[in-house]
Amino acid sequence: MCTMDNRGMTATEWLEVEEAMETIAPYYEKVNYLMTFGMVDRWRHEVAALAKPDETVLEIGSGPGLFTRLLDSQQVYCLEPSRDLAIRSRSELDGNRVTLLRGVGEEIPLAESSVDRVFCVFSFRDFFDRERGAAEMLRVLREGGEAHIVDIAKHEQGPFSKLMDVHVKYMVPVLARVAAGPWKGDVWQRDPYRTFGKTFHAFGTAQVHEDILRRAGFAEVCTEFLALKGAAMTRGKKPWKSTS
Repeated sequence: MCTMDNRGMTATEWLEVEEAMETIAPYYEKVNYLMTFGMVDRWRHEVAALAKPDETVLEIGSGPGLFTRLLDSQQVYCLEPSRDLAIRSRSELDGNRVTLLRGVGEEIPLAESSVDRVFCVFSFRDFFDRERGAAEMLRVLREGGEAHIVDIAKHEQGPFSKLMDVHVKYMVPVLARVAAGPWKGDVWQRDPYRTFGKTFHAFGTAQVHEDILRRAGFAEVCTEFLALKGAAMTRGKKPWKSTS
């Protein structure tokens, strides 16, 4: 049986990740703020500004809606596998523009060529099959449409890589306890942020994600750092069909 790596994870591991996400939901934003030293919302704004008002946008793994609420597009689809997180997001979102969908990125419940832009903001690491997910992104995008994969910057090697490993392994659990306060003992015994650490260490680098997008058929694939280089965005476009 395969285990969690930069291609995805097993069904059992995926269910563990979903359970962890639902457990930390009440404290999610506070922990994110602490672990990114206040940068997470700046990154979200930076990425959300790419969506144009006249576009139809899909966010995969929308969670409690913290990124979606920043989008000004006329039609936004939020795809979220967790019923609890989808319900939590309703108070954050404009029901006139936003449609909530239940499902996973590997089986997007939208028609081919139906959206202009796809965002995976801190969610691509939670896919159980990233190759399949990238193929689905390409399928639902219109020609010339773009996909954006955003997450904490991860380097192959060097001092920044070692610093992030230490931060995730030792600092994030401490910051989570500070943010959450006195959780019930049984919750801390399960330590949901241990699962976050597993997904981070298994998560691929920007080069891995670029390769995944190229294999899926994306063109103009590239990666750029966001503010202060703490997060990275890998992007690619659905090619136009030749008319010649």
